[in-house]
Amino acid sequence: MSTQQIQDLIQKLEAACRTYYQHTGELVLTDTAYDALEDELRKLDPNHPHFQTVGAAPLPGGGWPKVRHSIPMGSLNKAQTSDDLKSWWPGKLVCITHKLDGISCSLKYLDGKLVQALTRGDGDTGEDITRNVLLMQGAVRVIPNKGTVYVRGEIICRKSDFAQHFQGESNPRNTAAGTAKRQSDADKCKYLTIVAYQYLPDGRPPATKVEEIYALSMTGFVVPTYYGASTPAEAQVIYDEYVATKRDALDWEIDGLVLDVNDRDAREALGDLNSRPRGAVAFKFPHDSKPTILRDIHWQVGKSGRITPVADFDEVVLGGVKVERASLHTMRNVTGLKLFPGCRVLVSRRNDCIPYVEANLDDGITDSDVE
Repeated sequence: MSTQQIQDLIQKLEAACRTYYQHTGELVLTDTAYDALEDELRKLDPNHPHFQTVGAAPLPGGGWPKVRHSIPMGSLNKAQTSDDLKSWWPGKLVCITHKLDGISCSLKYLDGKLVQALTRGDGDTGEDITRNVLLMQGAVRVIPNKGTVYVRGEIICRKSDFAQHFQGESNPRNTAAGTAKRQSDADKCKYLTIVAYQYLPDGRPPATKVEEIYALSMTGFVVPTYYGASTPAEAQVIYDEYVATKRDALDWEIDGLVLDVNDRDAREALGDLNSRPRGAVAFKFPHDSKPTILRDIHWQVGKSGRITPVADFDEVVLGGVKVERASLHTMRNVTGLKLFPGCRVLVSRRNDCIPYVEANLDDGITDSDVE
């Protein structure tokens, strides 16, 4: 076995992989030439780690290669209340699925083989984390389709896996995001799961959303539970059941339900609103909120020179995250909420992300009333 020959082959194969997976310039090798080099390597070293990997390697300076999505990964408009849902309602049958709380990804298949996995990124460009994805549960490596197929899904950490393998970490969502993008020591990716929700053979979904989820399931993917609803009232019943009991009973985190017009053509005919599809909406669950004591209001100067009031309060844990301060945005919020040090406030994480002072629970009491 010639070590130098093997190194030369690996350099050529990795250079070809970089141009293929990152779409940087013309391909340095045709598929036939690439296969010939792999055959040569296989003869020299049949157990070489190269044959266990797919996708681009991490960049030498850190970070994963950036790759432009062939089909952009957009986001959805949101409904927060029953009135929002009624305003959105399209007057057609909708398919309801879980709004999974993890990190979105896109899997690319060529002639049935998984060749690339990208994070959502900004929707136009993601990061090639194929090597980590291949370790995950639910990463189906071979599907029966020919041609090009994209499968969209969410990388999540099941609650059961989180409790057993990620003790001491803040919450399943942050664990999924951080673990999925580890540059080294990626072994714990095997405790993450990909839950698929979009199936795009040749870039277009099946005729109905129900058929789409069913096709994913029959192909071997983990899929969310799905329901049908013909009216806002029917959808509201399903939503209320999740808020009451079903959400907590799941083995993965969700922060709402996704409603898609079931018929693909009708969904597409509705067009876009704010560059987001009108034919789908995320019906978000109520914000996680807890009462606490406001200790101080201080003023923060931003890079632009803008001065913003910030609330400091006793620490609360919301969605597994410790929170002890929140921007009050403007002086109008301070005066409108009648805030003062020592008052009880209700604090939330809007969209399960941004800390927010929702209310003064001692409204009507003045600071002179507080000892």
